[in-house]
Amino acid sequence: MMKRLPPLARIFLLLGAMVPFLALPGCRTWEAEPPKKVEPVKPKPMSWRVASAYLEDIFAQIPNSSIDDFRKETPEEERFRVNASHGEAGVKEDNAHVYGEPTAVTSDLMFRRVGLGEQDVLYDFGCGRGYFLMQALLTTPIHKAVGVELATSRVNIAKLAHKMMLEQGLLGRDQVLELYEQDMTVANLDDATVVYMDSVFFSDELLNTMARRMSRAKNMRTVVMIMKGLPPNPWFELEGKERLKMSWSPKFGSDVLFYKRTSAPAG
Repeated sequence: MMKRLPPLARIFLLLGAMVPFLALPGCRTWEAEPPKKVEPVKPKPMSWRVASAYLEDIFAQIPNSSIDDFRKETPEEERFRVNASHGEAGVKEDNAHVYGEPTAVTSDLMFRRVGLGEQDVLYDFGCGRGYFLMQALLTTPIHKAVGVELATSRVNIAKLAHKMMLEQGLLGRDQVLELYEQDMTVANLDDATVVYMDSVFFSDELLNTMARRMSRAKNMRTVVMIMKGLPPNPWFELEGKERLKMSWSPKFGSDVLFYKRTSAPAG
């Protein structure tokens, strides 16, 4: 007579007997579900005050990167190169290299005025240390900003500041800042929708060239300029003007001109 198996042994025996049936067609075995893919979360836009605090801290760690540093002295070779890029008038007047920026609050007002959105690509011609573009990425929904700057020392500082922003996790994976050491008259702006130029000392010759080039950007909708606007042209029309604070005029401010696209591209 066979001995009665202990309860635990009977359970194991029963499970072993069921294995062949679990492998039959139509029988479903349990499988762990694969982990769900987690999409990277884009940082929420900051207020201009918070963004400014981050950026000021970054630039404070980079030697000779303040607005005052830029205004004190420009290396002679860079000075000549920037002035020469503005044509004969630039060389003669010798002031195209002079540096300045909108204040953080003024930049914020400009971003709101033009309605920067996810679909926009913001360009800054003569971007200097890139502060304006960096603030735009931190405080608006845009995914891409492009800076073009001819002064080597300035664009190198902008690239270092951008690297520090990435290291601190201030930008999302889909947020792009491209910085080019380049003459703005040859820069590619095919995807530009909004262009900013601190054009105080830009020559008419340069602005005529840029108006024609900007008109060829098929998605271009708005151009923002400081004090000096575009010469008369068939592609852009002055939509409005506001007096806002600048680094060189924090009390009385300077005129900011807003242009809208009105006509087909230049031939």
